[in-house]
Amino acid sequence: MRMKSLYITLLLILSIQLPAQSVQDACVTDIRDFTFTELMNEGLNTMARQLDILHVPVRQFKFVIKGHIRRHHFALNKGKNSVKKTTFRAISFTYTSISPQGDPVTLSGLVTIPILPDNKPSRMLVYHRIMAPSYTITPSRDIPIEAVLTADNTICVFPDYYGCGVTEGKPHPYIALNYHARCATDCVLAALDIVQDAGIALSDDFYTWNTGYSQGGGYAMAMHKYIETVLPDSLAQRINLRWSLCGDGVYKPINLYETAISRSNMGSTPTVYLQGLRSLFYAHSDCLGDLQLRDFLSDKAIETGIDSILLVNDDSLWDLVYRLDNRVESADPNYYFNPMVLDTNTSLFKTMAAAFDLDDCVEGWTPQSPVIMLHSKNDNCIPYQHAVMTYRKLEGKGGSVKLVNPSINKAHVSTSIIYFSKLLRIREDKLYQKLAGR
Repeated sequence: MRMKSLYITLLLILSIQLPAQSVQDACVTDIRDFTFTELMNEGLNTMARQLDILHVPVRQFKFVIKGHIRRHHFALNKGKNSVKKTTFRAISFTYTSISPQGDPVTLSGLVTIPILPDNKPSRMLVYHRIMAPSYTITPSRDIPIEAVLTADNTICVFPDYYGCGVTEGKPHPYIALNYHARCATDCVLAALDIVQDAGIALSDDFYTWNTGYSQGGGYAMAMHKYIETVLPDSLAQRINLRWSLCGDGVYKPINLYETAISRSNMGSTPTVYLQGLRSLFYAHSDCLGDLQLRDFLSDKAIETGIDSILLVNDDSLWDLVYRLDNRVESADPNYYFNPMVLDTNTSLFKTMAAAFDLDDCVEGWTPQSPVIMLHSKNDNCIPYQHAVMTYRKLEGKGGSVKLVNPSINKAHVSTSIIYFSKLLRIREDKLYQKLAGR
């Protein structure tokens, strides 16, 4: 038993302490210039395509988001840095990072830059997007709606997730938090190289802030941890991470499964749990030995072909999401999982837990720069108790962390609109002061 514990500890160390590197091989693949209105419309069109795939009423969401953007636009449409005078440059690029197995790989991303004579961008935003409803809709190809935040004199960086962009067709490791943190950090360093090569001067007090919602919320927390615990000081100082805003994310994956098992309820989006399990076979297969995905699934799930669909790396996975989520009978873990997985005392559960613990963003660190967690008490996907657990553990170690509830507590998807509205309505510096209570 002690040998197994030592083996797991060694894997954990190796998984989060892969050698960080300064990326010098960023390659620009496309450059596009926009006015603010053009940038907004591109982003709205991308959002509409994503919502349509998820069968979400596009018109309602588009109207709400557009209203927030307009108010943000008017607030910034003053003085010498008026958005009317600014060109917004979107640069798609590739860079070298690592694959889930630790091998060198070429990844892709997008950086948007405000171009204005005699102006120096004052900050950088790293945005980790919400779970994509399509592997083919990705920032390096399709301008995300969050790019409008470039109007706040901000350089915005959007990493493509592994399995998207230039790695489309590769399996996406959904809850491989520490892996994505490494890739996103390399993406930021590559973006800074591109900005420097373009001759764009940065303000003397230039800093970075980091955010995401849902899947992106977990990734934002993981990147914060990676920068503070793994990245060499010289590179961490170059990024200069000031704070992170993590919205309704997963921070300790196994806790999510333990909560679902204890409640016999996975909420309205059971495919989150299925995709999390799937990601173990792509990011931490060494922990699983000879086990196969179907070993973790119930006979009923196998009969319906869920195991084969989960192993496909195209958009048929999102058809599964649409068919299964929000079905009452599908919320019960017994519907999907082998009974041995649902017993926390079995070796099968402990093997799964050991693999998930390699992506634990709660243990092993104490946040130095502020982490603000936004989480709805009525989240029907990621339970509020998950955020409370994360907050208590990090705060209990003296970490700079705060848990904030939205003014209106709604379900997971509805809360995402509240999250976006905070980003779009309030300037970043004032947003931090408001959320931090300063």
